[in-house]
Amino acid sequence: MQHVRRSALLGALVVAALVPGAAAQVVQERVDLGAIQRIREEGLQRSQVPQLIGHLTDVIGPRLTGSPGMRRANDWTAEKFREWGLLNVVVEPWGEFGRGWERVSYSGRVVTPYVQALQAIPTAWTGSTKGLVTGRAVVVSADSAAELAKFRGRLRGAVVLLQPEPEIEAMWEVPARRTPLDDLLGAAAERDAPDPAARQRRFARVRQMREVRDSADAMFRREGVAAVLTPSSRAYGILRGGGNAAGRDPKNPDPLPELVVSQEQYAQIFRNVERNIPVTIELSVTNRFFSDDLQAYNTLADLPGGDKADEYVMLGAHLDSWHLGTGATDNGAGSVVMMEAIRILKTLGLQPRRTIRIGLWSGEEQGLLGSRNWVANHPELHPRISAYVNVDNGTGKLRGIWDQSNEAAIPVFEELLWPFRDLGVVVVRHGDTGGTDHLSFDRAGIPGFNFIQDPIAYGTMTHHTFLDVYDHLQLDDLKQAAVVVAATVYHLAMRDEMMPRKAQTPATN
Repeated sequence: MQHVRRSALLGALVVAALVPGAAAQVVQERVDLGAIQRIREEGLQRSQVPQLIGHLTDVIGPRLTGSPGMRRANDWTAEKFREWGLLNVVVEPWGEFGRGWERVSYSGRVVTPYVQALQAIPTAWTGSTKGLVTGRAVVVSADSAAELAKFRGRLRGAVVLLQPEPEIEAMWEVPARRTPLDDLLGAAAERDAPDPAARQRRFARVRQMREVRDSADAMFRREGVAAVLTPSSRAYGILRGGGNAAGRDPKNPDPLPELVVSQEQYAQIFRNVERNIPVTIELSVTNRFFSDDLQAYNTLADLPGGDKADEYVMLGAHLDSWHLGTGATDNGAGSVVMMEAIRILKTLGLQPRRTIRIGLWSGEEQGLLGSRNWVANHPELHPRISAYVNVDNGTGKLRGIWDQSNEAAIPVFEELLWPFRDLGVVVVRHGDTGGTDHLSFDRAGIPGFNFIQDPIAYGTMTHHTFLDVYDHLQLDDLKQAAVVVAATVYHLAMRDEMMPRKAQTPATN
């Protein structure tokens, strides 16, 4: 096998360029070009990405944590890992999550002032109607629990609109599908310093609206409300939504059926009600709860190491999804990239020095619960995990990686990623990125990193929407990502030293 120690000049220059005030650091990593060539051939010419992501999205479907779909995904991924010859394969409980839920059927239409289909999807962990129901639309405007009192006695059988009319802005420019090179290589955009007073006002408003909603739920139940409508958080007919956490608690009654409605149709209903034009809505909603097992699960497996087998390099992604689509770009894509990466290494017979462990997490969409609890449940492993890498930003190719404010990691990644510049991997960026499972490791003092991806239509079209389906995947991009991840974790597992850790700052209240 061909090994090279590449000059660290480039890495030093990148550190100096991207980290203000950083001194040039000289780091030399063993880069096995022979192994990289084999990884590229296997991953680009004999990829199993299409088959894997096709089964996960089109056959298993949506994977809401606690649902039958999530359990099927856990079992299927474990089966694939055993089929590939990985060891220590486990579908491991991480703690109590609450009730499972799945939607069974929905139909709805606006009957007056003219007949039209109601463009809507039930919100997760909400209840069912009692068969086919017909109710009038009522706008409930209240900024406090006290203001709800004026609606008492007026809501029996009503279909309630609790949120204001959405403001729909024109889309003057279509966002770029690929990240411009200048955006990747230029200085990271400076964030405005947070305004503590504005932050407190936002938190106060959130608390106020949560109190209103909690009071409204109880009042609506007493009043006999038929259903609640909320507007999607995306315009142009895109349905985007989430879930009602209260429905997960088995001690709570089933929440009223709630549906997320297209912004345009919600606004139309709202305006007509405000004009005193009667709006009649017909609904049939059937959802199903599961209380037989309140635990939630992650899937894990190992590619055993050699002389450093008691140390770990981890790769992972969240396997759970929302229920509106089939969780293709969020995050079936990342899960399959990680599965394909470890399959490539096992298929090629590459022997890492450290054990490479894959984790496919559940509960990410509810607050990184699966990875966070796994980290909390395994404190004995913390000092033995060299690094964790994550993919969770859609279907685009990898363009680099964030250092998660661990400056010492920059030259390491620069050396390991330089062979993939021809595939578009061009930057190691200083700074923090959030919102996904690497944070569970980073917060525990374990080096945790998230790759930079081209956004494609992730932030505008597919993220948490009913468009998050197989058809919007870029399969060649996912093949590239699997190759880059496979090579990265292999070389991290082959290093003489563990990944450098950043200094921990004392927690503040």
